[in-house]
Amino acid sequence: MILKNRRKMLLNRILENKKISINKKKQILPVSCLKIPSAEKPNSIIKKISHQKFIIIAETKKASPSGGVFRKKYNPARIATSYVSGGASAVSVLTEEAFFLGSIEDLRKVKNAVDIPVLNKDFIIDEYQIYLAKYFGADCVLLILRILSDSQFLHMFELARSLNLEVLIEVHNKKEIQRLSNILPDSRGALIGINSRDIDTLSISHETIFNLLSSAKNIKIPVIAESGVKDANILRQLYQSGASGALIGEYFLRSKSPGELVKKLLKEMNYG
Repeated sequence: MILKNRRKMLLNRILENKKISINKKKQILPVSCLKIPSAEKPNSIIKKISHQKFIIIAETKKASPSGGVFRKKYNPARIATSYVSGGASAVSVLTEEAFFLGSIEDLRKVKNAVDIPVLNKDFIIDEYQIYLAKYFGADCVLLILRILSDSQFLHMFELARSLNLEVLIEVHNKKEIQRLSNILPDSRGALIGINSRDIDTLSISHETIFNLLSSAKNIKIPVIAESGVKDANILRQLYQSGASGALIGEYFLRSKSPGELVKKLLKEMNYG
C-alpha cells in the first residue's frame, strides 16, 4: 500500500510539474506564435498499419522513473535514424523534461532526421501542448485518458484532429476502454494504446494487454501494445490477438545498436 501511494504521488508530481512547465513555456513562446499554418502533409501511422500486418513504433527517451538513465550521451536523432534502418514504422519521442529528461527540441531533431511518422509522447493536459507538438513536427500525439476529464479529452482530441494530427489514446483497463467507447466522437485519426505498465505501481503485466485486446476490438480502432515487449514471441501473440503494432522503447535503448535489435525482432517474428 505504501509503495502504491508513492507511485500515485509520482504521477501527481509529474502532472503538477507539467502545469508549472507549461506556464513557463507560454511566457517564452506564446501560443499565438505556434498557430502557424503548415503546408506540410503529416506522415500517417494509420496508413503504415493499413499497408503492413504489424508495425513497430520505436521510442527514443533519455530516461524514465522506472528505468533510470538509458544513455548519458543521448542523441535522439541518431537513435531514430538507427530505428529507421532497422525497419521501424514510426518513432516515438518522449519530451517530458523533469522525470524523463526529455525536451521538445528532441522532437524537432528526430523529425528532421527521419521520413517516417513521429509520435510526441508527453503528459498532455493543456491545448498549448498540442500546438507545441504540431509546431515542432509531430505527426501524432499521445492522450492519456486517465489524466483527462471527458471534456478535456474531447477538446484535446478535436484540436489535434483539426491540426491534422493523429491521436494515440492510452488506456489501462476495461473501464477506460468503455469510457472511450462512450465519448469518442470520431474514430478517424485515432489509435488505442493499451499500456501494460500500471500507471500507479509502474509494474508490467502482459496479461493486461491480452485481456484488454478483446474489449478494444469493439471500438474498431487500430490497437498498439505499449510497454514491456522484448521478444518476438510476445509480438507474434499480440498480432494473433488482434494488435496492429507495438510501441517499444526501453528494450531497444539498452542495446548498443537499437536499430539492429529492431531488425532482429522483425526477422524473428512470423505471423502464423
